[in-house]
Amino acid sequence: MDKHFLEFWGNFLINAAKGQKQMEDISKWMQQGFEGFDELTAMFRKFYGLEHMEKDTPAYMETWKEASEKFQESFKDYLRLMGVVPKDEHLALVKKYEELKEKVAAQEETIKHLRMLLEEKKVETQGELVQGFQEIIEKQNEQFQETMETFSKFFKKDKNKR
Repeated sequence: MDKHFLEFWGNFLINAAKGQKQMEDISKWMQQGFEGFDELTAMFRKFYGLEHMEKDTPAYMETWKEASEKFQESFKDYLRLMGVVPKDEHLALVKKYEELKEKVAAQEETIKHLRMLLEEKKVETQGELVQGFQEIIEKQNEQFQETMETFSKFFKKDKNKR
């Protein structure tokens, strides 16, 4: 294998590991309120104009708060630019997804139950229709029988008269 490739690839992986460590450090640093990593805190104070201010003054505290808010917003913008979603946004979406999944499952169960009730009602209605048709047929049969008896009596009377 090409020794230059191996040297390149080895250095690339070492730099990637350092970059991963730096991202983990900055994430922890931000979660801890920009404290705990002296080198990062010193660099932050320098670039946001806080290094020459007295720490215990209200102006320092206000400037610190504004700087940390701007930094966090810019960091989120940077992550979005890189196609990365902040963890809190991701977790909020996961929570919303899980809630919607539960809601859909409940709605599917309701739909299933309503369909079963509809089928029962359909069978019940069909039974009522069949029974209604049977009653109509029986009534028509009775009426037909009565009509036939009436005709029969009429023709018997007419026959007897001759």
